[in-house]
Amino acid sequence: MSSSTSFTSPLLLGLALALVAALGGCEEDAPVCDTEAVGVLCTIAGNGENGYDLKADSTAIAALAAKMSLPQDTLTADDGTIYILDWNNHRLRRLTPEGTLEWVAGRGELGGSLDDPANGDFNHPTNIIFDPSGEKIIMAAWHNSKVRVIDRVTGTVVDACGDGKRAYFGDEGPALTASLDLPASLAYDPAGNLVIMDQANQVLRYVDASDQIHHLAGRCVVDAPAPAGPGPCDAPVQCPDGPNGPSGKLACGDPAVECAKPCTPGYSGDDIPATEMRMSQPFGQSASPAGRILFDPAGNLYFADTANHLIRMIDTDGIVRRIAGKAPVDGVPQSGYSGDGGPAVDALLNFPVDLALADDGTLFFTDVRNNCVRSIGADGIIATAVGRCGEKGYEGDFGPPEEALLSLPFGIEWVDGRLLIADTGNSVIRSVRLR
Repeated sequence: MSSSTSFTSPLLLGLALALVAALGGCEEDAPVCDTEAVGVLCTIAGNGENGYDLKADSTAIAALAAKMSLPQDTLTADDGTIYILDWNNHRLRRLTPEGTLEWVAGRGELGGSLDDPANGDFNHPTNIIFDPSGEKIIMAAWHNSKVRVIDRVTGTVVDACGDGKRAYFGDEGPALTASLDLPASLAYDPAGNLVIMDQANQVLRYVDASDQIHHLAGRCVVDAPAPAGPGPCDAPVQCPDGPNGPSGKLACGDPAVECAKPCTPGYSGDDIPATEMRMSQPFGQSASPAGRILFDPAGNLYFADTANHLIRMIDTDGIVRRIAGKAPVDGVPQSGYSGDGGPAVDALLNFPVDLALADDGTLFFTDVRNNCVRSIGADGIIATAVGRCGEKGYEGDFGPPEEALLSLPFGIEWVDGRLLIADTGNSVIRSVRLR
């Protein structure tokens, strides 16, 4: 980093703006980061402090003075409004073009347990997209184990998929009575089906126009054998219902012997039918959000195979391909940082999560535990786009993105030549125009 480059903390910037306002001074005296300048990184929301402002649910506050808690994702509307998933505050908020942060939905109350969430609240939502009309926001309500829909005009929240049980149940039936386990990401396919990364179930599923849910790709395999069971199985059975209703648990073998097995992460290779593939997404109560998805204009489905440290793609023929990262060796995932300037399939990644596709075909992804955003060009060459991979921190505003420091950036969005970054560990949203 050049000693002549000026870097300003968003926390200090927010405090400076607040002080100017309190003293009745001129805001033009405060430093302003030019978000339209090509190659300049700016913080656009959050003061760098993990938390939530009192009364923020009813008051619009200056975005750079606001507190957030581990934001996960952004979604930009045609009018420039940026919706933000304030993950650990369990809220949906929006950044207006005027630079204020407003509450949209979610009371910040978890409500119930992870297996029995209250209907009126969000529990660690991870991903948002617009429906085809643009009038509604579709949310992966991760710890609710549901897909939820927010009306942008009325603010009404309704369920679209999932019964709230953390389990795998319901394929070929109604989406609302199916069970999901940590639905992490959403995307519409070219036919208008809603595709869901069912993270802890290690599968991709989709909801059709008739609101029926179907298996798309991946396999729920129970690797750990029951004490008296037959060993690994591809078709685990549902355990019996208990006094509180359906158990939602799976068994490999006799459910009377063992009834608490998850869908086990794995890797079965690439260049095979996607229905036969296995992936490795984090699971369990201590899991991190993972495995986000997107479709390219040709209809290919890209996804982050997060715990295998890979970016993979299911082509329109239904074959899974490895796009970035080294394949596991003898079942052991390969992680680290290497490969910039060479083929992406020879590089090492460390916990990739989110994806964004530029107009020229460049694929960006968050390399979360490397604390950077990397890119894969149309030629398959990997590079670092934002951050100094392998270094963690908070600096770089007003300067070039490759000299900045990020902290666990989970989310990215490409919007008309600009990359928005949910700099999760720093509790801010940052922006850099690259085109």
